[in-house]
Amino acid sequence: MAKAKKRIDKALEKAPDNPANQFMLAKYYSHPVWSFDAVDSAHLYIQSVSDTFPKLNDDISEKLAKRGLDSAEISKQAIIIDSLAFEKAASIHTEEAYNHYLNDYEYLVFEDRAKEFRNQVAYEAAIAQNTTYAVSEFFKKYPDAPQAQKARNVFETLYYEKKTQNQELNSFKEYLEERPQTEFAEEAAFKLLNIISAGANALDYQQFIEQYGAFKASKIAQSILDGLNYEEVLPELLTHKKDSVYYFFNLDHEKLLSFQFEKVIPDSCFFIRKPFILSTEKNTDYAYLKSGEKLGEFKINSIKYLSTGFFKIDDFGREQHLIHFSLNEQLQQKALDFYSLDKFHLAKKEENGWQLISVLNEPILKQPVDSIWKEGELFFFKSADDMAVASSLDIKKASKNDFKTLSFLYDDYEWIDEQYVRLYSNDFETILDRQTNVVFPLEKAKFEYFDDFWVKDKDGEIKVLDRNRNSLFEEDLDGFQFKSGVLALQKDSLWSVFNNGIKGFPKFQFDSVRIFNAWLTYVLQDSTGNLLFQSGKKVRLEDDESFRILKNYNVAFSDLSDQIRFVEISNQQGYFKLYNGFGRIIKEGEKLDINILTPQLIQLHQNKRKQLIDSAGKEIDIKKADAFGAYQNGLIPILQDKKFGALIVDSLEIIPTHSQSKLEVFLKDSLYIFKEDNLLGISDASAEILLEADFESIDFFNDSTAIVEEEGEIGVLNIYQNEYLHEDLDTWEKVLFGEEQFYLVRKEAGYGVLNQFGEEIIPFIFNELQAHKSKGKLYWLAERRLSEINYIVLAYFDKNGEVLFKEGLNFDDYLETACD
Repeated sequence: MAKAKKRIDKALEKAPDNPANQFMLAKYYSHPVWSFDAVDSAHLYIQSVSDTFPKLNDDISEKLAKRGLDSAEISKQAIIIDSLAFEKAASIHTEEAYNHYLNDYEYLVFEDRAKEFRNQVAYEAAIAQNTTYAVSEFFKKYPDAPQAQKARNVFETLYYEKKTQNQELNSFKEYLEERPQTEFAEEAAFKLLNIISAGANALDYQQFIEQYGAFKASKIAQSILDGLNYEEVLPELLTHKKDSVYYFFNLDHEKLLSFQFEKVIPDSCFFIRKPFILSTEKNTDYAYLKSGEKLGEFKINSIKYLSTGFFKIDDFGREQHLIHFSLNEQLQQKALDFYSLDKFHLAKKEENGWQLISVLNEPILKQPVDSIWKEGELFFFKSADDMAVASSLDIKKASKNDFKTLSFLYDDYEWIDEQYVRLYSNDFETILDRQTNVVFPLEKAKFEYFDDFWVKDKDGEIKVLDRNRNSLFEEDLDGFQFKSGVLALQKDSLWSVFNNGIKGFPKFQFDSVRIFNAWLTYVLQDSTGNLLFQSGKKVRLEDDESFRILKNYNVAFSDLSDQIRFVEISNQQGYFKLYNGFGRIIKEGEKLDINILTPQLIQLHQNKRKQLIDSAGKEIDIKKADAFGAYQNGLIPILQDKKFGALIVDSLEIIPTHSQSKLEVFLKDSLYIFKEDNLLGISDASAEILLEADFESIDFFNDSTAIVEEEGEIGVLNIYQNEYLHEDLDTWEKVLFGEEQFYLVRKEAGYGVLNQFGEEIIPFIFNELQAHKSKGKLYWLAERRLSEINYIVLAYFDKNGEVLFKEGLNFDDYLETACD
């Protein structure tokens, strides 16, 4: 080889551009003795020959051909060099080596294999780096490589893992915004929904659906929202057995359902009011939704509807199953026990205690507790004898790993005016609002809240504070009283009273104070008693005077006691003064007997004379009244000469006396029931008789019609025409439905129904008939027995008597669903 090299070098000195010399160098450097170490040099020279040879003239080409150098020989040698170059790249086995071969060599006999090896080694190198940059560079450089899609998948995995490695809520949001079409987007959406579910309300789920409606997780969010009113929209079912099979009638849709079961356990009689159907198959109970779908293959020991579409099922196992009505597996879970805290959160019992979770099973607490409950918007947690409190805002999570640590600082609590919660810790108190915002931090003091201000008692020093905890008065106070909006403050043994709002500075002037109600306070000043009225009027009591607050003892006004504002002052000589709630005297005189009839009317009895006055003291002109009765149904009875009339309170009109007993209202401000010879009739406000007193009883049917009993016979009578619309009634019952009324009536032939106009809407042929109200609708459920053929007919009617369903049953089937 050394001699050959010398000869080639000498030839190159004489003719460096001679293609034959360059060809010899190409053969020399591609000789096996060099293996493939000099293949790039060989390639350089063979390339030079390939470029030069086509440019030679014919004479030189012919001379070279005679010496064995032609195009075919050049190509042959080039292929040999190409082969060596591939072997060299394969021996190095790097992306760069293969690319060198593919980029610098022309024949590329092994192009496919080189690309195959190059792609594989580049893919493996990129994967080994485990970075999104390395992987993305691979499929950017080699988009047609078989590994390109795998690289893209790896890139998505790495990008997703890196982007969301902190498991933060915002990271999942950003990922979904950047890459909503990837295979991990669904997982990201579901994890985002789980995080959001902690402390969530309906608005949170609605916003998620609006923003991420393209993802499957939005369907889960919608299922949760659908469950909010699940129990409200569930229909009541009526069930009956026929030919050994139970059928179901949907009252909401007013139709017979398409599914049947062999054995059903109704709630009561033939009703299924619960949110599920219990059916027995081969001596085992299973639960079904009212749509007929089975609630899983659970053998039912017990089933309980919790809330918002969730059922708790005991299948005789150690753990309870939580199943959602949507039957979505991602809303199913197991634990020792569950109970619902609100529409969006559950308490879940595990081996180590109770955990607070969302309905998506998102854990919230760092440590389990002994018990969890919720009141209003506040969650309460108890561990041993200590308590902690949190709001929905407090339990919202910023990441999957954002578990809440509770501060068990308190031992008891109570609500203040349903707006604030007082938390006790020995002699210390903390006041929080319903959102757990601190109103007063933990302090050794006592706090009271009245209307719109606070009273703080710390070590016997009392301060009155506004809602912003600013002191309303500069003075440190010694005591206070508060009742019905009236505030009394004490300093240095004297009292000040605010009975018309907290205005001005306290004027400490009274020795003692007693607050009766919003409009009257008694004060003692310089040993003299005074009455303070809300209007600011002050009435002094003489030494021999006493007072009493007059109340109405009529049941009809028992809830208005604080609005009936009259006070009576009398002395030992029997002189009386009557004040209204503004401190204005409206009547006075000797030996007055005062009786409050209504908030506007007062009966006075003086010297055998009885009169009525209004709240301003004006007399109602009623002559020769022997007595006044208690207010009832808009009337005050008036007795004159052993006959009763009445005062119509609203209009102050007088119904002349004409009845043996107190008038009863038949039609307000229009018609009245009077009595004569122990029988009843109907008269108007002028005492004109519309219906003579011939009846043992009269009951309102409608404005022109009454249900009456005459000589033991019951009928429906037109009171103006004195004609019966229906006679021979055995019993009747009024059924109210909104502003409408119906009458369930029994005659000798059976039960039927009349509407408020007296029209027969269900014929009097049924042995049993009952009214049933469901979801704002009225139905009539009827049964007619045909005992001679052992047969019974069930019929369901709508409010107006239209037949919705009718079915004939044999008596044995009927007995299995009938009431006792």
